[in-house]
Amino acid sequence: MAAMRGNRLLKRLDRFAGIPLAALLGVLPKRRMPDAASIRRIGLMKTAAIGDTLLLAGLIEDVRRAYPAAAVILITGRDNQGVAGLLPGGVDDHLVVSTGAPLSAVAAVRRAALDIIVDFGSWPRFDALLTALSGARFRVGFRTAEQFRHYSLDRSVEHSNGLHERENYARLLGAIGVESLAPPRIDPPCALSAERYPAPPYAVFHAWSGGYMHEAKEWPESRWAELGRMAARRGWTVVLSGAGSDERKTEALKQSLRAAGVSAVNAAGAYTLAELADVFAASEVVVSVNTGVMHLSALVGARTVSLEGPTPTARWGPLGQRTRAVVTTLPGCGYLNLGFEYAGERSDCMDGISVHAVESAIEALTAIPSSPRRSSTPDDGNDPDQ
Repeated sequence: MAAMRGNRLLKRLDRFAGIPLAALLGVLPKRRMPDAASIRRIGLMKTAAIGDTLLLAGLIEDVRRAYPAAAVILITGRDNQGVAGLLPGGVDDHLVVSTGAPLSAVAAVRRAALDIIVDFGSWPRFDALLTALSGARFRVGFRTAEQFRHYSLDRSVEHSNGLHERENYARLLGAIGVESLAPPRIDPPCALSAERYPAPPYAVFHAWSGGYMHEAKEWPESRWAELGRMAARRGWTVVLSGAGSDERKTEALKQSLRAAGVSAVNAAGAYTLAELADVFAASEVVVSVNTGVMHLSALVGARTVSLEGPTPTARWGPLGQRTRAVVTTLPGCGYLNLGFEYAGERSDCMDGISVHAVESAIEALTAIPSSPRRSSTPDDGNDPDQ
């Protein structure tokens, strides 16, 4: 729902039409959890946000362990559909739905003939309505403070702003008897041919956030250039990742780095999500603002430094032993919970992250051995597609 967060009309429609509809559907009779032996199809729904969806890593394996005879159906939106092939455990079917076509979305989910649907959305009423109308025998989702979306659920779980989002997800699955045991991790998919890897050794800088108020999560360009000089001293090329829509500003950042004497490559839009996972896994380090690909880097086992300004690490920080979060020193930051609470808050939080603090995090991480799951790189003669 990144687009909805930033679109006032869509957000108002979701709230002022969605809340009454969710309450109206709350008159539907509440159902009991089906007998475990009768459960054959389980739907897991997350309709937006790449990073949030990546946090399902490991949980599909947990679902399969709890219900080995059941098929797992992942329901995503269009912007996060690329995550489906990365999640360990695999899915038996993948449905892609659109907020712009709600009737088609309802029809598609009903055709899936689900026994259980688990809605991982924390605030959008679209997700709650789709869950209510899914035709599933049992409907589970979050009860989030001041979001008024849970009325039609058969079972709701309190969404906590004091927990990392993945822990919230694990608690939600606990409502259907799934114990969280699998670690949050993603294996490098080996989707990238050897000749398309950047020349090693290289560091990846991911400077851009997406969605609503993205600029509040971005670090000043001059500091990226200064950090680039540190990479150059280590003999690393800097690979600048980003979406295709980031190509122009990535090119400007590349020129700033080169003016500072840093070897830099503009890779914005050059890789799919799966290919980018391989690039991260073979890097020396990834430095990223808090965004979806930061979670991908951390989960794939790359050394990952996240830059945290308005985003609290305890809620949305990177997961894994090869990660470090560098948190702003400015007061009044780390205020985001669901991702849209910018009103009345400071927008300069990223200015409180020093280059020295990031360099110190990199120093600490490079003392940690490389991940044994890192993809092969072109200089070792191994093609990761083989």
